Amino acid sequence: MTLFINVATAWISVALAVLLAIIYILRILNKGKRKSKLISKINRKLRNTHKPMGIAFVVFACIHGFFSSGAILSFNFGTLCMLMGILLGLTYLFRKIFPQKLSWIKPHRGLTVVLLAFLGLHLWQVGGIIGPQAFFTGVTRELETSVEELYGSTETTSDERTTQTDVVLAAESDSNTNPTESVVTKANLFLGNVDLKDGTYTGVADGYGPDLTVSVTVAGNVITAVQVVSHNEQNEKYYGRAIYAVPDAIIAAQTPVVDTISGATYTSKGIMKAVVNALQGAVISGTLPSI
Repeated sequence: MTLFINVATAWISVALAVLLAIIYILRILNKGKRKSKLISKINRKLRNTHKPMGIAFVVFACIHGFFSSGAILSFNFGTLCMLMGILLGLTYLFRKIFPQKLSWIKPHRGLTVVLLAFLGLHLWQVGGIIGPQAFFTGVTRELETSVEELYGSTETTSDERTTQTDVVLAAESDSNTNPTESVVTKANLFLGNVDLKDGTYTGVADGYGPDLTVSVTVAGNVITAVQVVSHNEQNEKYYGRAIYAVPDAIIAAQTPVVDTISGATYTSKGIMKAVVNALQGAVISGTLPSI
């Protein structure tokens, strides 16, 4: 449910920020002789709920920060948005406690402008708000992954699990052997009875976004190169690590089944699935592992 909470609280936070800021905008627009009674009514209702909406914004923004891939206290525009929300709350509080000491409404409005600027930069930084289709697709994948972790995948056979275990044991035992011999040994352990044709193959799978495409080169029944050639992932701060680390890990371990990168789980698994998809076209005999 991490993705669901993360995205849902992001949508709510943005909506609350807009509602909090629109009060002053509507007030300016509704000045003059031609005042709209409807706008005045809407603005009055928004003012009456301004305080609880402000508190709700800070709460939902904190929840979003906690469930996002980045640390809450790291330097990013999302954290700055939360900070602006807290400062806005303080200026509102001081306005009630010290009404004669300072005109608190001016810094309150100034901080609102800064908040909107940081919010826009944060949305740009993360690649925009996730749309409904990508959101529901991601949540569905997350639920499927959770079910597999709890009950196991019915697609993975005992032979495949044994093969994966052998790969790990081989990696631990061959640290003092010749590097070339080590790669070939791990390749043979991974492939087992699978024979692959030499060549370069293209595979496609879904990561965080759709159509993550990889190029895989095979020579002498050994995976010699893996490269992500195109993708639709969002926010390089997170997916970038997986795109560079996972292909190298696949080549080093000579298996598409490697550890995922923290903060980029969907991208990591997407690369692995795309590699398996690519190798399907190279199989002469045998069965590749499933992800």
